[in-house]
Amino acid sequence: MNRSLSLRGTVATVLLATTVIAWGQAAPAGRVTAHVLDLYTGAPANGMRIDFLAIDGNTSKVLKSVTTNADGRPPEGPLLTPETIKPGRYQVVLHIADYYRGVGAKLPANFHTKLILEFDITNDKQPHHLPFQITPWTQSMSVLPG
Repeated sequence: MNRSLSLRGTVATVLLATTVIAWGQAAPAGRVTAHVLDLYTGAPANGMRIDFLAIDGNTSKVLKSVTTNADGRPPEGPLLTPETIKPGRYQVVLHIADYYRGVGAKLPANFHTKLILEFDITNDKQPHHLPFQITPWTQSMSVLPG
């Protein structure tokens, strides 16, 4: 199922998939994970700042601010765990320009400085994964529950 998401400062492809659970198996615990791959360097994005916020109407609250590890993932694990996930609107902010300045990339004049993605979680029992692929010229991502 394809679904639109609110994005600012970039173009992204979004694919929402549903996890299929075989009869008699326990459903996987709800969580939100992220992974950033840098297609410019050909490696995971090590050292990228990611801010993760909860949105409530016109207000937002930073839940977590992390810097990715050598695998391009938050070093503490999931952004939301089975204990902290709940239905609602969330925002993830990738600090793209700061990351590329840190790796010494020459940035184009019309460079996207941040990737801001707002999304809803309606099923807090289902895992959600946010995989991102970035370059200095464009970013893409998919939201994959499961």
